[in-house]
Amino acid sequence: MTTTEIVAEIRKLPVRDWNLIKDEVEDELSKFVPDGPMTEEELNQLLYAQGIIGNIPDPTKYTDEDDDWEPIEIPGRPTSELIIEDRR
Repeated sequence: MTTTEIVAEIRKLPVRDWNLIKDEVEDELSKFVPDGPMTEEELNQLLYAQGIIGNIPDPTKYTDEDDDWEPIEIPGRPTSELIIEDRR
């Protein structure tokens, strides 16, 4: 059954039953999306469980500090200035 068909069937019901259906759907959704902010690990677990990502990244492989990284200097005006100028 498609979503459109389900909605059409719900519309046939008395309006007082709509809130019951809404509450049931919200209860089911709450099983997949936790209340409050999620940690990065919880988000990765959720995305993996839903098949959105194929594997969970290993946090020990990646660090915020990378001693070898240095920004590349590009000559000319900053892109942000060019965009602002073009918008005028």
